Amino acid sequence: MLNNIQGKMLEKMKGEKMKEKLILSSFEYRKNICKEEKLKIATFVVKLLSPGETIFLGAGTTVSYIGEEIAKLCAHYSLKIWTNNIGLINTWLEKYEKFFTFNFIGIVAGEFSSKNMSIINLSLPMSEIPKVIISSPAISSKGLSADNISTQHQVDSLIKRTHEIIIVADSSKIGKTETYITRSARMIKIDIKKKKKYLLITTKPSQQFHEIFENEISKLQQMGIETKIL
Repeated sequence: MLNNIQGKMLEKMKGEKMKEKLILSSFEYRKNICKEEKLKIATFVVKLLSPGETIFLGAGTTVSYIGEEIAKLCAHYSLKIWTNNIGLINTWLEKYEKFFTFNFIGIVAGEFSSKNMSIINLSLPMSEIPKVIISSPAISSKGLSADNISTQHQVDSLIKRTHEIIIVADSSKIGKTETYITRSARMIKIDIKKKKKYLLITTKPSQQFHEIFENEISKLQQMGIETKIL
């Protein structure tokens, strides 16, 4: 029979388990929004990778699909991957454990955020990383933006350390602007002048938003961002 202390400890453990399940179910729910578009992006991005590369995979559900495709198609690539995407790490451990045999996986230091199942206020253990793959909840002629201020620091920290930035965003994110600008149009232009490469990979919009989408894509291209519409 449990005493009062043991009973309270058991209740606390049950509460933590329930909280963990809710976090995971929320992440899985968001993964299924625009799933076909995200999978289309993921399939294309994997083709841009070469054996032996060192890359950073950011947070978000689209990047999680990219990580799954990498595990399926690049299992023997001897990749060196750094990530703050805890949702992706969980998926690799559950479904693609053999992926760890031939590839190095590093989790960055920082604080855990349950909202995106990721590490925020991250700290990279290296001064340079050749290729960064990130998602953005909003991208427009004003630049990249998010609804979380911590993302601002992360994007800045990553871009300073890389020469190639691949931004993945389904069509619903194009033309939107969130509260916090994570990389302004002005800074992107400066980055490009410094020979940093920006590539936006997105998908075709519905007919309803076609005009807005085309207008925003044109402005992004004028800024110097390469675009690929799938």
